[in-house]
Amino acid sequence: MHRGDMETDSTPSPDPVDRDTADRTRVAAAIGAVLLTVLVAAVVLIQIEVTDGQVAATRSCGSVFDSVVDRSGWQQWWAADLVETDEVRSALVRTNRCPGAVNQRVTVAAVLGMTAAVLGVVTMARRKPDRSADTAASTVGRRVTRIGRLTSALGGTLTALGIIAIVVLVADADSTLFLYTDRLVVAIVGLIVLIPTVTLFVVGRVLVLLGENSQRFERERSDG
Repeated sequence: MHRGDMETDSTPSPDPVDRDTADRTRVAAAIGAVLLTVLVAAVVLIQIEVTDGQVAATRSCGSVFDSVVDRSGWQQWWAADLVETDEVRSALVRTNRCPGAVNQRVTVAAVLGMTAAVLGVVTMARRKPDRSADTAASTVGRRVTRIGRLTSALGGTLTALGIIAIVVLVADADSTLFLYTDRLVVAIVGLIVLIPTVTLFVVGRVLVLLGENSQRFERERSDG
């Protein structure tokens, strides 16, 4: 009897140090995700300026947000260059330099956004459960929960990447696509294309809920 108690007491339990480390990691990831999100907003909203050294002229191109909402683009830059003085007009400062500057800013925003998304996934990662408390839980429930988490993570990642791709496409200042259609139409079509990835995320979350409820039911039944 005493021996059986010793075996029961020797059941391994999660290391508190590991839990504290995981908690600190999630907190740090959350802070990093928030800071990067703010930085992405700044990169998107801050005005872009370009300089032509030959004519010693610095001109504004607008922001990435301005390009997304169609308040700036090569048509506006071309029109603004035409009303410059002869010397500056010949350099076409905005027309030649703004597309590359805007696309570079979009790339920076996309990289920062992807990093923020990865940190967000780390923040939402759940703490590893106590296996000693799950000994009576359903194996099927655990598998369903695991599959659900993987599915929702895949769906969330694909959705985030798709949104970034839509933003990059819509904000492309040098794209000839918008000679034939409007930016709003492209954005709407892109969001429609994302419906399968959003559905994948939702299905994953449903599987997680089903699996966790199954495990909870098994534990309650075993305790009863």
